[in-house]
Amino acid sequence: MSITPSTFSSKDDICSVLSRLKNVARQTPFPSAEERRQCLTRLQVVLMNHETSLLDALQKDFGHRAHEESRLLELVPLLGEIKHAKRHLVKWMKPSKRKVHISTLPASAQVFYQPKGVVGVISPWNYPVLLSLGPLVGALTAGNRVMMKLSEFCPATNQVLRDIVTRALGEDWVEVVEGEADIANEFSLLPFDHLLFTGSTSVGHIIMRNAAEHLTPITLELGGKSPLLVAPSADLRDTAKKLVFGKVLNAGQTCVAPDYVMCHSDQKQILIDYIKQELADYYPEGVLSPDYTSLINVRQLDRLKGYLEQARAAGVQCDNLMQQGPEESDGKLALHALYQPNDALNVMQDEIFGPLLPILTYADMSEALSYIQQRSRPLSMYLFTQQNEDQKRCEESIASGSLVINHTLVQVAQADLPFGGIGASGMGAYHAEEGFRTFSHSKSVLRKRGPNVLTLLRPPYLRRIHKLVAKYWPYL
Repeated sequence: MSITPSTFSSKDDICSVLSRLKNVARQTPFPSAEERRQCLTRLQVVLMNHETSLLDALQKDFGHRAHEESRLLELVPLLGEIKHAKRHLVKWMKPSKRKVHISTLPASAQVFYQPKGVVGVISPWNYPVLLSLGPLVGALTAGNRVMMKLSEFCPATNQVLRDIVTRALGEDWVEVVEGEADIANEFSLLPFDHLLFTGSTSVGHIIMRNAAEHLTPITLELGGKSPLLVAPSADLRDTAKKLVFGKVLNAGQTCVAPDYVMCHSDQKQILIDYIKQELADYYPEGVLSPDYTSLINVRQLDRLKGYLEQARAAGVQCDNLMQQGPEESDGKLALHALYQPNDALNVMQDEIFGPLLPILTYADMSEALSYIQQRSRPLSMYLFTQQNEDQKRCEESIASGSLVINHTLVQVAQADLPFGGIGASGMGAYHAEEGFRTFSHSKSVLRKRGPNVLTLLRPPYLRRIHKLVAKYWPYL
């Protein structure tokens, strides 16, 4: 009884879908490893069969997005997640043994990983395939049923995604929900057994308040301002190459894209020159190049242009780093450097999520690290250095969702690494074994055998055995 987008008239419509899935979950509360593996295999096969349809739909929704870029950023890491989950599923499902207290012997204890039930997934528009089907993989691996709320900004992609999950899994495993912001709000108010939201920090506040209505466990994958710190020892040519890769793919519309750069004042001009060279190699015609991705809609373009206008009005130097073409064309905006913008500007307060790059300078590494420490904890931090001491200082002193040394973005495609933020950049994690744990309930199971020693400690409490316990309890 998949409900199409046009049939939503009230919260009751979505509630009926959730109620049906919960009934299915109650009837089969613990799908076997083979059932879960079959689900993942079918998803893998149908996804590959729909590759062309997905790439065409993404191109249509974005206005322009090269098929090669969509394949690299969405399909490659997604298939990696599926293969990794299939390979390790049995090991993850195996209960873990735990020790029991001497007073309970003879007994055994373990942690049993039980499906939570029905997982809700709210996915964003910037990676509509990876960030909807990625959580689905984790939830299915843990044996759950899933309801997905897809972004209203990607209607063509949503249609293909609906076809994929219907063909691969059927309505007893997953239901797809579409609709505007009001539907997303109603969706987050439902009594899911777990809810995962990927999106902005501001909307994350709303989602968390809504989930609290039913005490729904929640995973928030937000964003924030991910810094890229260039140490004095860094190879600047290599830094520029990796920086451009992480910043301009998908036109910067990536939650873990480098948000701003901090480099030593002596490095600034050399780094900028290398960035310009890299951009010219990537996009010989600037924004007119066919491989440069459009912004998703006019709203996002206007938001970014507003940042530029505010910065220029405040006297900040803003340079188009793609000088081989115009600043803007057909929904595309060239990568701009903003030199030393004031912290009060919107571009330094908000997650940029586009091709704008503030560049700040420092006098020494301690100053740079202090600047990052005083701000909200980022989803990712990037460090370019040749010194082990710099790496150790960042590992120990900066709290971030991930730390990537001498590269950008590649952490997302690591199937055996968790993905998640901290503080304002999110809570909880998925991907890899951590994703299986996120979508599972870790239930303690104690099996008692033989006599119960603890019954010797029953009242009355003036007996000799209680005096012995009072004397020796620290050693038990």
